[in-house]
Amino acid sequence: MSLEKTATKAGLSRKTIVSLERGNGSIASALRLLAVLAPNARRRAPERSYWGQGEKDARDSRFTPSDFMDSIYAAFGAIDLDPCANLLSPVVARRCILLSEGGDGLVDEWSGDVVFVNPPFSALLKWLRRAHDQWCAGNVKTVVCLVPVRTDSSWFQETLVSDAEIYLLKGRVRFLNAEGKGQHTPFSLMILTLGASIENKASLAGLIPGRWMTLADPVGGS
Repeated sequence: MSLEKTATKAGLSRKTIVSLERGNGSIASALRLLAVLAPNARRRAPERSYWGQGEKDARDSRFTPSDFMDSIYAAFGAIDLDPCANLLSPVVARRCILLSEGGDGLVDEWSGDVVFVNPPFSALLKWLRRAHDQWCAGNVKTVVCLVPVRTDSSWFQETLVSDAEIYLLKGRVRFLNAEGKGQHTPFSLMILTLGASIENKASLAGLIPGRWMTLADPVGGS
């Protein structure tokens, strides 16, 4: 479409369109031009940092899908402990701490070589502190946490980041709710690890798209 036709359809002057092309002009003029150039364009919904409406327990009952866990098993080996387990969760672990059976992963002792943590996101910081404490105490060798990208707390910046390594996921994980239905997260996710080996990291990058964020050269997945 020529500049003349575009200006006529948008009800704008040629000078205004040229100004918009140079990064100037008003928002109102930009919207009128966009309506002509891309009539089917729609505003993207803002990213949320939460699951949405509903009771907290229901929002926290989101389970890691089995195909995603297959990649975790392949990269890190068998899971020795799931400290925030649920009877409906597909996660396979040698030991599960179940709140429904009187267990509490924030209190009960952790043990094992590999621990997988997909915590209730409403208590994210408590679970990350617990994971870090148990790892620092030598009770567990490697901790793998699947959590939202929330890195703004002072404790995260000043303490956890010095020990943890972060793998930023590309795309969204389709979690399962209590009815077994899939739902994409409305926020970005990361895999936060403590004690992961170079082999673990390279294997994960080859299985799940994303990028390691470390001080060393990152190992990136496609």
